[in-house]
Amino acid sequence: MVATGQLQWAKVLGAPVVDEYNPEGLWSIDLIVDDKEKKRLEKEGLKSKQKDPNTFNFKLPAMTNKGLPNKPPTIVDANKQPWDMNTLIGNGSTGNVSFFTYEHKMTPAYGLGKRLKAVQVVEHVPYESKEPEGVAEFEAVGGDVDEF
Repeated sequence: MVATGQLQWAKVLGAPVVDEYNPEGLWSIDLIVDDKEKKRLEKEGLKSKQKDPNTFNFKLPAMTNKGLPNKPPTIVDANKQPWDMNTLIGNGSTGNVSFFTYEHKMTPAYGLGKRLKAVQVVEHVPYESKEPEGVAEFEAVGGDVDEF
């Protein structure tokens, strides 16, 4: 299946993201869809985020249920050419997310399981890192300076 919308929080380039909830790592992306696309996805059995009813989250764990490594999701541009892995995908980019669904034993509140396969970036918005609020007022005080 393919869903179309605005790409947000794209963690699909490079190594999977490891955190306290996903110690083996995963790739993920949120997709904000319009009402028509939302209805289509819900009709297929998918559920949106509870806090944002027009946002769907797609994930791909780094490891399969059998403990084998998953391949990272495929990322392509509007012309289906491989994405430059050094070019981060900024919030507000538009595109398509390819995924497959599966039934699982979780509560029906979560709908079908879905697994990220690929992302097509149709209109790219460059990622911009911003300093946390208030940090610009400080002066560097010698030593090594890390960038935010």
